[in-house]
Amino acid sequence: MGDQLEGEIEAPSPAATEPPAEEHPPLEAVLADLDSRLAEAQRLLGRQTELTERLHGENQELRAGELRNAQLPLLRDLMRLCDNLERMLAVADGAGDDLALVHEGLLDLLDRNGIQRFGAEREERFDPRLHTAAGVDPTDDEQLDRTVAEVVRHGFRWDNGEVIRVAEVRAYRFDETDLSPQRP
Repeated sequence: MGDQLEGEIEAPSPAATEPPAEEHPPLEAVLADLDSRLAEAQRLLGRQTELTERLHGENQELRAGELRNAQLPLLRDLMRLCDNLERMLAVADGAGDDLALVHEGLLDLLDRNGIQRFGAEREERFDPRLHTAAGVDPTDDEQLDRTVAEVVRHGFRWDNGEVIRVAEVRAYRFDETDLSPQRP
């Protein structure tokens, strides 16, 4: 027998126990992959920023709407006060200057808080989004049909155009019976 036993396996050399060297992709491919990942991350970040800004805007609109809704009872009372002052001014004899001053102050207060009073010009088209009919005045002029004859009570709207209260107006209505032929 010799120094080696039969069937004994020789220990492998240290070079044989090392794993084979991994092949790395070329540096250009790695950089291109990083560039595409960075571009995708930037796109997603931009999208996230857009969504955040949109949600913030919607939140601000909701908060403003809630605030406006909370103010409505007070605004309705102020609008009634404005109406009462207008009626008092219409019948005031000489003492109207003080009432007019209070009335103008009230309108200024409302305006500073984003609320404008509106009415309608005579012969302006009747608009159901802005007006409600408080009465009808017959007319024989077909051109005046469905136009404003006079403002009975002014309306109010927010500065963005949203109507709080429509204006009450008397409207013209064309009456064909006035067009019957005249007999000699």
